[in-house]
Amino acid sequence: MTIPMPIPIPTPVADYFLHANARDADAGAACFSQDAEVRDEGHVYRGRDAIHAWKRTTSARYGAIAHPVSCEMTPPGCIVQAEVTGNFPGSPARIVFDFSLDGPAITALAIRA
Repeated sequence: MTIPMPIPIPTPVADYFLHANARDADAGAACFSQDAEVRDEGHVYRGRDAIHAWKRTTSARYGAIAHPVSCEMTPPGCIVQAEVTGNFPGSPARIVFDFSLDGPAITALAIRA
């Protein structure tokens, strides 16, 4: 039996996935800077309050759980590929999460298939 080894992920990104998988919109939104931006499903959410509402709504709608499988460091942050399961067509699906970071905060996130 092979035991999967965790992949190295920056702390704010690891925290994002931890809270997203727990469906904790409050803690998930706290991973972002006050003026952060999220792009998902053709929509843009700006600011922590909008990100909180987005996270609460999508968690309830999809019940998604994301398991990161790779993390590539980039100058602004990192790109994480995750296996995502939930209540949506095509589940499970490989989804790309493109994070920009500033210290301990996520400043931008773009989600794409």
